[in-house]
Amino acid sequence: MFSKILVAIDGSESAKKAFTTSIYLASVSKCRIDVIHVVSCEFGGDSAASLELVEDLKIKANSMLEEYQSDALEKGIHPKFMLEIGDPANMIIEIVNSKDYDLVVLGTRGMNVFKELALGSVSIKVMHHAKCPVMVVR
Repeated sequence: MFSKILVAIDGSESAKKAFTTSIYLASVSKCRIDVIHVVSCEFGGDSAASLELVEDLKIKANSMLEEYQSDALEKGIHPKFMLEIGDPANMIIEIVNSKDYDLVVLGTRGMNVFKELALGSVSIKVMHHAKCPVMVVR
């Protein structure tokens, strides 16, 4: 079925569902699961304030990843966790396309159609540019 799954998380409810789905898939197919969280860095500059904000976001992200790891370990799954900084869609696409993933699982924040069209969404960008199948969980 699958040998390697990437699940992208952002702390949203749909991301939690995506994680739960990927844990299930990993348990039934006995595959490897990697979990990525991308700290969105959409502001410019390298000022002390910007660097401090990024550090705060990384601390919060690590705390979130620890919770996810605890949930996975309870189910006997040992995922590899990655914390990256940058544009979430581009970072996920870059990692997916540079590795041998069989599936990407991610949530959708449930944007309305207008916001999705105007702003785009991570899930839509990943679906269009990933070289493997993408499962979007609501």
